[in-house]
Amino acid sequence: MQNTKMGLTLENKLSQKLMITPQMKQSLNLLQMPVVELLQEVNSILEDNPVIEEMESKQEEEYFEKDEFLEDLKKVEWDDYFQNDEWYYLPRDDEEVNFEKFVSSNENLYEHLLFQLTISDVSKEVKRAGEYIIGNITENGYFTLDPSVVADEINIGVDVVNEALSVIREFDPTGIAQTNLKDCILKQLHSFDINPNDIDFIAEILDNYEEEIIIGDFNKVAETLSIDMESLEKLFGYIKMTDPKPGLKFSSAARYVVPDVYIVERDGFFDVVLNEEGFPPIKLNSYYVKLLKNDSLDSNTREYVEEKVKNALWLLKSLNQRKKAIQRVVEEIVKKQYDFLKKGKEFLKPLKLKDIAEATGLHESTVSRVTSGKYAMCTHGVLELRSFFIKGIESENGEISTMNIKMQIRELTENEPKEKPYSDQKIVEI
Repeated sequence: MQNTKMGLTLENKLSQKLMITPQMKQSLNLLQMPVVELLQEVNSILEDNPVIEEMESKQEEEYFEKDEFLEDLKKVEWDDYFQNDEWYYLPRDDEEVNFEKFVSSNENLYEHLLFQLTISDVSKEVKRAGEYIIGNITENGYFTLDPSVVADEINIGVDVVNEALSVIREFDPTGIAQTNLKDCILKQLHSFDINPNDIDFIAEILDNYEEEIIIGDFNKVAETLSIDMESLEKLFGYIKMTDPKPGLKFSSAARYVVPDVYIVERDGFFDVVLNEEGFPPIKLNSYYVKLLKNDSLDSNTREYVEEKVKNALWLLKSLNQRKKAIQRVVEEIVKKQYDFLKKGKEFLKPLKLKDIAEATGLHESTVSRVTSGKYAMCTHGVLELRSFFIKGIESENGEISTMNIKMQIRELTENEPKEKPYSDQKIVEI
């Protein structure tokens, strides 16, 4: 009886969700992809879809000037796909930026996590515990030691170990340092902006059907829970979006951390330059667009070409929208965190995803996708875009960052009289 109720509830919850078309899903995936994955995806699509082709440099100016091609395109019914600036994708060629000085260093999982710990604003004790934790994360990316064991091993408080573990679990790659598969998957799902109700159902499935998930026995799960396969496959689709072994991204020797965007200082100002190195300028192949004007074209061929052209237009539209979204978001981040970029981390201001969403007019989930898993190269090195966001606390003079407060407290405790250290209340009063 309980299983039937769950099945009905699941079906109702899923039916209330907005249906996402394959094209919309592709756009969201492209938006969230870091630059290396995006380049691989674009090259794969170029091989698969003959309607999209790479421009040769000598063709570019000639192609853009062809009004005839643009008119041909407009005559085809592409109302949902076509906009004037979205029938080609042209990467920015910024000769003034010396990209060679932004060479990314290769690093293994340990180095990747240790770097993030180094730039985190935590106490020396938390960093010490964090270093021990990072050194004991498995190749797959899990941490299975009991915090009390770590505390005894390095002679430190359990609360400090738990704080360090909480900090590390927010690091890239998402899902790192979790204790088990369920927590690893759920951590990643929460970062995907998925309906919380669906995540709750997935948590229940993970609790009871881990073995079936691993071997892909969907029928048994559906039968036991009394839900239809379509609903269950949607939930499993979410699970498939996650990486059950996030540490393996860094297995063997190393990987490259490639910046998705460069924040370049020029004459006292910061310019935002997307990393599009290696991206070919691409466009629609005019032959196939003209082919659709041929009345003698058989229905099967027409259907095939129309589908390929629509997919091509949607890809070009998605790439251009991704480019604009990242540009807008990072430019706004630079405005908000200008003092940090110029002067250092003590000038990092409180900033939320919501603040950037309101300033850019983008949805908060879009800002989340833009900043998730991407890196910026700036005057302080290669930083995750999420590291520009920090919580704040209200004060009489406005909101100040928690990082700033921690730094002030640390300065007080380091300089307090050794014979009479400050009490917690005294620190609050100061």
